[in-house]
Amino acid sequence: MEEVGEIKESTTSSFVFRVKNGVRKFDYVCVEHDGIVLSQIWEIKQQSDGIFAEAHVIGSMNKKYMMRTPFPLGGKVYRANEEIIKRVIGIEREGIYIGLLKDTDMKVFLSPESLIQKHLCVLAKSGSGKSYAIGVIAEEFIKRGLPIVIIDPHGEYVSLRRPNLDRNEMQLMKKFGIKPRSYAKNVFEYSPVCSRNREAIPLFLDEVNLSFQDILYLLPDATSAQKGILYEAWKNAREKRIYFLKDILQGIKEVKSSAKWGLVAKVEQIISMELFSPHYTLIDEIVKKGRCSVINLRGVAPYIQETLVSILLTKIFEERKNGTIPPVLIVIEEAHRYCPERGQGKSLAGDIIKTMASEGRKFGVGLAIVSQRPARVDKNVISQCNTHIILKTTNPNDVKAIIASVEGLNASSAGEIQMLPIGVAIVAGLPLTAPIFVEIRPRETLHGGK
Repeated sequence: MEEVGEIKESTTSSFVFRVKNGVRKFDYVCVEHDGIVLSQIWEIKQQSDGIFAEAHVIGSMNKKYMMRTPFPLGGKVYRANEEIIKRVIGIEREGIYIGLLKDTDMKVFLSPESLIQKHLCVLAKSGSGKSYAIGVIAEEFIKRGLPIVIIDPHGEYVSLRRPNLDRNEMQLMKKFGIKPRSYAKNVFEYSPVCSRNREAIPLFLDEVNLSFQDILYLLPDATSAQKGILYEAWKNAREKRIYFLKDILQGIKEVKSSAKWGLVAKVEQIISMELFSPHYTLIDEIVKKGRCSVINLRGVAPYIQETLVSILLTKIFEERKNGTIPPVLIVIEEAHRYCPERGQGKSLAGDIIKTMASEGRKFGVGLAIVSQRPARVDKNVISQCNTHIILKTTNPNDVKAIIASVEGLNASSAGEIQMLPIGVAIVAGLPLTAPIFVEIRPRETLHGGK
């Protein structure tokens, strides 16, 4: 190994060494101390008597090893090789290829099982590459035949059907070992508003023989008196072999109580959304091996989006618990809209997203939470995510929320998050023993967010 310096100061968790050969901030170095100990350079200072680097300990090749004494002064510091870095940090050797460890040609992989079972969040300010990174992950899921469903408020992800022929990115692809590619056969677009999204498959929810619990779910603010009216209308509708929402509405109208009028308005509004149909979209068509289903909500009113996302996610979760669909990763773009933090508004979809975050791992339902406003996303949801991809974020409240929720980041990381170059991410969480800086690979497909 190449010697790069000699230790001048040390503790049990860090050391300062005089630099002999060129090193840079965030380079990995190692020392011999009852085994090989890997560290990362977090600061470099130039003084009158030389250049000094401060390195923080990450871990040891000896997994049972615990630092209990400082590093000996005068100890040699070496540049860490790829094998040591991979073994100590815990970088996967195969899986979801997201990019290269910064300033190296070392490929970084994430475990697809970990993403589904432990959840993922991608956080960054607008324009810093959140959707781009999710596009990379979607490409990798498609390659492996793993189902992925994307809640897409802006219609960005249908571009996964088209190859990325951007000249600058095609040049960059050589460095990452990829080529332009189309996934047109694997990407299915669904939308409740096909007039705005003409290539989409019409998306309808099942309204045939709704259970009483389904109806209550559509009307979460119903009073006790209104619930009684609903139950009576539902029970009467059930006397038919097949009944629809209009039958329940008719039953409500026949009730003599004045409490019915608020219900009539709400049920009429639900029917007017045109989300429900006897010819509904099957969940096992949306969640299917080898398929990326994009739920394109461009042009859909916010309150309709909330209702649709809420019911669709509930149905997917129920089907997965019953074992009728395969394990799936669900991407929630603009997550602050659908699961806002307390005091930041309310969404019909909030409860099911919280349930999936806390219980989804038991049933093979993974969440990828994507947001440009981390401080506005429910903290309980973010805390359930074990893998984090953090891109450039500058809002102080958002940076504070990230530091508080991501293990391995501390106050000194705040400046790094605010200064990250576009396309470079901090990746933290299982199975990594420490956060790493990753250059996100170019997309093989066209980026719809341009």
